Amino acid sequence: MAANNNRGGNGGGNGNNNMNEHVEFTVKAEEDLYLSGSENTIRRVTADTNYSCLMLKTQRFSSLFRHYAKYHGLRKDDLEYYFVNPLENEDTPETVQLQRGDIIMVRKKRKPEPPEPAADDTEFFKDMKELLDDEEHMDTVFLVHPTGGASKAGTKRRADSSPVSDDDLVEIRAHKCILTARADYFKALFRKNAGEDASGRKVGTFRESSECIIRVEPQFTPKIVRLMLEFLYTNRVECLQVSTKLNGPVPHSVTTDELLNLLHLADMWQLRDLKRMVEHELIRSHMKVNTVARMYCATDDFHAKRLSKSCLEFIMDNYREVTGSVNFQNEMKHYPTLLIPVLKAAAELIPEQPPKKARTSGAGDSLAKAGNDGIGESETVPNEI
Repeated sequence: MAANNNRGGNGGGNGNNNMNEHVEFTVKAEEDLYLSGSENTIRRVTADTNYSCLMLKTQRFSSLFRHYAKYHGLRKDDLEYYFVNPLENEDTPETVQLQRGDIIMVRKKRKPEPPEPAADDTEFFKDMKELLDDEEHMDTVFLVHPTGGASKAGTKRRADSSPVSDDDLVEIRAHKCILTARADYFKALFRKNAGEDASGRKVGTFRESSECIIRVEPQFTPKIVRLMLEFLYTNRVECLQVSTKLNGPVPHSVTTDELLNLLHLADMWQLRDLKRMVEHELIRSHMKVNTVARMYCATDDFHAKRLSKSCLEFIMDNYREVTGSVNFQNEMKHYPTLLIPVLKAAAELIPEQPPKKARTSGAGDSLAKAGNDGIGESETVPNEI
């Protein structure tokens, strides 16, 4: 440290006097300082421990950092120091206006803050939303039934396949390149060269690969298909994003039945990310006493394990209200096998009864005999030593 370098004569003028001027200060540990390794960790300095220092005003702090770490058995690169601002190697007491009696704090070096993203996705979302609304370059058509054929539960067993002419179907357009990039289902659907037979003819392709027309199952309404497309284009469904920030009714919100239909579509077309998002939204905002039965039954049809687990937990937490509701009783009539997990979960809530002690023959006679002989008297239990 500079205190050991206080040499020099009386001459040299004011410049030499300034160069030889010292400042006395304290280095204080902000927290416990440890020497850590792969096998052990040792505390070297206790929090709030003071260490007095004397330095030349023009001396670089790199010498302080090296000396403090060596003196306390720490690694220099594990520590950082600050006065009013973080101290760097090239700083000196003079450049940071350090005065006699000031305190410099030392602590474990913090990890640098992650850099801010170069750009957020706001513009990307806006551009993709505009692309979804711009039909000029769209080359694929979804033919959708105008009202859909699914009933309230939105399950496979209730789909209505009443015939509807193509003239009455709603056309929803999209870009083939977006569909194939976002979903393996569409990539397979539009594949043109799936294989060849012995005569060299192309086989194994779907007609959609040439005509680019997708006929949607009748249980799905235009709204459900548009929500699916919004997710494929933007990786979100805006009305669900808005509902997380507002209380009360949300404009253009999605009902429980519509989400169940969207879950059905995501399962049928193997859209895993959309399916995961729909399950999360159902669990977060739509699980209630009068809806949990519909949602639980849908999990069997649509292979929604996360939703099934959450439904069971909700039923157990509200067992009397749910099992006593008419909705639950009506829905479970169609899915009797789903009652087995409910019963198993309910059984786990019942505390186990202690086993009854078997009665030993002749026990009463033995006790009576002991009493008569004066042998069965109580003894005082000594205190534990």
